[in-house]
Amino acid sequence: MEHTALTYLCPDCMAYLRFDGKEGKWVCDYCEGKFTMEELEQRGAQTKQDDYEVKPRAEAGENTADVSFQYEENIPQPEDDLSHMRAYICPSCGGEIVTDDVTAATFCVFCGNPTILPSKLEGEYRPAAIVPFETDKEDAKKAFLNLCKGKKLLPKGYTSEQRLEKITGVYVPFWLFDCKADFQYHATGENVSTWTDTRFIYTKTDLYHIHRAGRMEFENIPLDASEKMQDDLMDALEPFHLDRKQPFDMSYLSGFLAEKYTYEPKDLYDRMTTRITPGVENKASEGGRGYQRVYGVKCHTDFSSDKQTYMLLPVWMLISKYQGKDYLFAMNGQTGKIVGELPISSSQTAKWFGIVFIITFLISMIIVCLAGGVF
Repeated sequence: MEHTALTYLCPDCMAYLRFDGKEGKWVCDYCEGKFTMEELEQRGAQTKQDDYEVKPRAEAGENTADVSFQYEENIPQPEDDLSHMRAYICPSCGGEIVTDDVTAATFCVFCGNPTILPSKLEGEYRPAAIVPFETDKEDAKKAFLNLCKGKKLLPKGYTSEQRLEKITGVYVPFWLFDCKADFQYHATGENVSTWTDTRFIYTKTDLYHIHRAGRMEFENIPLDASEKMQDDLMDALEPFHLDRKQPFDMSYLSGFLAEKYTYEPKDLYDRMTTRITPGVENKASEGGRGYQRVYGVKCHTDFSSDKQTYMLLPVWMLISKYQGKDYLFAMNGQTGKIVGELPISSSQTAKWFGIVFIITFLISMIIVCLAGGVF
């Protein structure tokens, strides 16, 4: 298994299968067959595999391509990165697939065959569960077009069909943390009351020491575990409906990209505590809501996490490069929630600025002429 590339085959025509999230089935693009996992098991669906020799990128030859992510422009790899590239043999056509050493599922750039690299998801790298895609590529295309709709300053051709075809489904590695937060909250509460009699106005200030202690427990705090991903965008894609997760099975990866984690739980611990600290402090501060003024707030929290679960979550992605900057569009492959940043074309900006300037100038001239009684 260590040096095997794997493809799932259609039981009717023996072409490759891919998992269709919208159908919730494995589909064949050649004979249009559709199968549930139970049907595949009953019919004894086969896999096609081929042994390969793991080779550094420098030995892989020139006629290869890295398909982990598709950028608008080719980005040359630094020399010291070549050691992280690997070459595999496609089980379908025998072509050489080149990718990095964290990719676990990819495509053959020659025949389009979806290929899974099982050794990348074995042992400590085997996920406990997977949340399958529930949307398809057409859903992602429509979402991208809706995001771009009405954006007059986009670069010309940004929504071309060629770009839409680059939208790729990726199973992103996540660590899900269970965490306990024990907090000690101290503050000063102040209530001021006033009253009067026939001679004086009286003011009374009551000061209280507020002390609140407690424990909050969190479950399944998701943090992406890939150094390639933008953390803020991955956070923005939440929530994922984890109640619909499935026990991990490699067949769900067929037709998608997938990666193993590059961050251990210990690498994400500080990020996890940073995410939940505002919630803990907000809950702790409820003890001061009965006072007119609260100040001198101090909240100390001790965090502990004894359980972290490794899981793959579905994301549709498009990475583009414009004027030296990367722009990422991402869609939650389960719920359809989208996030992203769009580029602004300098030429389009100048064009629209010119149009607005001319219109504003003409309106101003008309107003001046009307005020002067020319018309």
